[in-house]
Amino acid sequence: MKSSIYYITLLLLIVIATLFTSCRHYSEQTKQLMQRFADKTMVGTNNTRDKQQIADCFIKNVEYFRLYHKYGWQIYANSPDSVKQRYNDYYSKYPGADLDHANFFEPYATRYSLAEDKYVSSPLPTDEQLTVITDSILYSKDSLLCFAFLIIEGKYSSIEGIENTMVAGREYDAKATIGYRKDIEKPFDIYPVTKFNIVGFESYAAAALYLEDWYFTWLKKSGGSGGIYAEKKFLHNVGEEGFFEQTPYFQKHKSGLYNFQMYTDMVKDYPYQYLTCTTAP
Repeated sequence: MKSSIYYITLLLLIVIATLFTSCRHYSEQTKQLMQRFADKTMVGTNNTRDKQQIADCFIKNVEYFRLYHKYGWQIYANSPDSVKQRYNDYYSKYPGADLDHANFFEPYATRYSLAEDKYVSSPLPTDEQLTVITDSILYSKDSLLCFAFLIIEGKYSSIEGIENTMVAGREYDAKATIGYRKDIEKPFDIYPVTKFNIVGFESYAAAALYLEDWYFTWLKKSGGSGGIYAEKKFLHNVGEEGFFEQTPYFQKHKSGLYNFQMYTDMVKDYPYQYLTCTTAP
């Protein structure tokens, strides 16, 4: 019995040591790739400004959904024409607020009402409920494109009748986003990257480490996840030479836009209609 316990304990220690070594290796590899890439592309860019602007743009897009998305307003094929017209008239004033096709911003704009037994717009402004930080940002050679990693800390206050959406001790999410601008002095507009996401981690550092390791280590040779990227292969990890030139994200769609600016719905492709970063909600 003691012998079995000994070997089980030894096995657990080996597994823990392996995981620690693996995480440490990935972390060091990620840092080396980021530094090598940054050394080539950061010249002439205002990194601090861009990081803050991208984080602010994420907040603005969430706030846009919080203010203008009508929860519970569903349109069906057999809905009366008058209802359809009212729906279309409303969202013509707030384009893109009807649906977040990437499920990237809108989930942070809503809370669950226990009293009404449904999702409703959060009663508090987004900047009181989220802290968003751009942890790292990598630029194309002309600095008109970037790939950025966002860390999102939930600070959802307890409100009577509203379910608390965060699990205590697991307030950190992490997401990747692509930024695009036509002038180096202008803000980036940001677009969702959904290949890998981190949800409900216990610390900023853990969320950042795991997300960045996924994109720096595992993006290469992964297949497309359907939609715009169906049957496309990713042959570069983030940070590798040729990433911004050859990765499917940055290939041009037949519409003339980049692939990352498009989504697929019911076998047809459409451009995202997210809030531009120079527009306040």
